[in-house]
Amino acid sequence: MAVIKETEKIVNPLQESALNKKGLCDYVINIASGCLHGCTFCYVPSTPAIRTRQTQLSEKGVSNPQMDWGKYLLVRENVPELLEKKLSRKKTWLITPSGQGVVMLCSGTDPYQNKETASITRSSVEILSKYKKRVRILTRGLLWTDDLDILIRSNVTLGMSLPYLDDELSRKIEPQAPPPSRRYEALLKGYKAGCRLYVAMAPTPPTMTLHDFKRHLEKIIAINPEVIFWEPINARGSNGKRMVAAGLDFASTVMTKKSWAECFKRQWDDIETAAQEVGCKDRLHIWPDPELRGYVEDTRLEQWLYKPTVEKWDSLAKT
Repeated sequence: MAVIKETEKIVNPLQESALNKKGLCDYVINIASGCLHGCTFCYVPSTPAIRTRQTQLSEKGVSNPQMDWGKYLLVRENVPELLEKKLSRKKTWLITPSGQGVVMLCSGTDPYQNKETASITRSSVEILSKYKKRVRILTRGLLWTDDLDILIRSNVTLGMSLPYLDDELSRKIEPQAPPPSRRYEALLKGYKAGCRLYVAMAPTPPTMTLHDFKRHLEKIIAINPEVIFWEPINARGSNGKRMVAAGLDFASTVMTKKSWAECFKRQWDDIETAAQEVGCKDRLHIWPDPELRGYVEDTRLEQWLYKPTVEKWDSLAKT
């Protein structure tokens, strides 16, 4: 299928989110449907945001939204205009202990994957800052380094997904995303400029070991992230099929609930040990899955579900 780039209109750009269970946010803004990075592990195609829109996507030329992930992008150009209207009239603001009233860009696409999405993201961040909202950006893109003039603010934190440092492996897992080496260079630039930063060390492939985690964390700590999120790859949906189709043999080792849970537990132990040795365990934030019940202790799960991050937010941005 040829790459499809279209636009689409939406009614409400600001949605309440369940991602407070991961300590990420209380609201999300998705500036597009689809994503051109084509990450084989991505869970988004399996969510209702895509599965319930088969007809609309088909009308745009997308025949199989799950398996064709990475080959379509429907940009929502009216997000900034609608966001301004929404915030100018909004009287109440959700602030949960774990979500902390934060707005995340984005949960279902990458906000800085190309110039179009970068432009919409920039305008959205400016509007959110105008209304003193807390902003979390998560990206694999590099174009955010052009927006440091609006990102170096106490109400904004910028995060990059950096699950490993292997560029060759990245080309197989996330074929259209910038390689990890380039992402790390961008983080170094942001660090030197004084940008608030975090890292999503997720999702890690099952091949990663204690040694890999330790080496990776030693590199990450150099950019002084406020928090390091972590979870392993979950290959039990259509993403598993995409990984196998991409020649990623390791996917077959975590495609059952039992094998996935055992890998999760092993890597959880390894990354905590590595973080302790590197001296950054206080910044490590685990993203557990409730389906681990029966494989790990309930108390270990409850420790992380709906847990606030250690990030310090400016109280002014809370109102």
